[in-house]
Amino acid sequence: MPLPRFEKLPPEKQERILEAAVKVFTAQGYEKASLNRMLEGAGISKGAAYYYFADKADLIGTVVRRYWLESFAGTDTAFATLTTDKFWDMIEALYLHPFGDVEQRPWLLGLSRAVWDLPRDLARREPFKSVTEESGNWMAALIRRGRELGLVREDLPDDLLVELIHSLDGVHDRWLGEHWRDMSPGDRGRTTRLFVSFLKKILAPPTSEEENI
Repeated sequence: MPLPRFEKLPPEKQERILEAAVKVFTAQGYEKASLNRMLEGAGISKGAAYYYFADKADLIGTVVRRYWLESFAGTDTAFATLTTDKFWDMIEALYLHPFGDVEQRPWLLGLSRAVWDLPRDLARREPFKSVTEESGNWMAALIRRGRELGLVREDLPDDLLVELIHSLDGVHDRWLGEHWRDMSPGDRGRTTRLFVSFLKKILAPPTSEEENI
């Protein structure tokens, strides 16, 4: 968590610091991300940074929580109310929802990949543990609701399905990030809808042939 002085900064200065950090983090990953480069991009000194954050992990943890929560702002994640005919429509809407923000901030596409590429021992410690656990719990809840509706397979463990989805998300985000500027809005939406259709096939209950494997 950031130190109290950070929360007292004007919102535009908070945004400048976090945006500079997230650009380096998504481009280089946690291990290679340079604290000095993040601070240089934000226009603050290393000495001043320690008034706001305990260390690099604290800064990147704040970045992850801020933008991860932002990505769900304005979306309906009341899974218990989902019906069979609305389940995949809701998932498609979740994937398409961030596109407005990504148009202005394309580096957001790499954030989920960077988070799930965190070293496992680091992901199990704060400030990342609560965010990765929250993300995993969110996805597990979605899988459970899909199973209740008969739309998601039950022959694979929950944690395996969660990791599979996050891995595919990372590939999808990386590819979109690399091609974003060369695609029209229509092509971006079509590609993402096809990706969701691909997920739907992977997560669908097994056929009778698969059941006999």
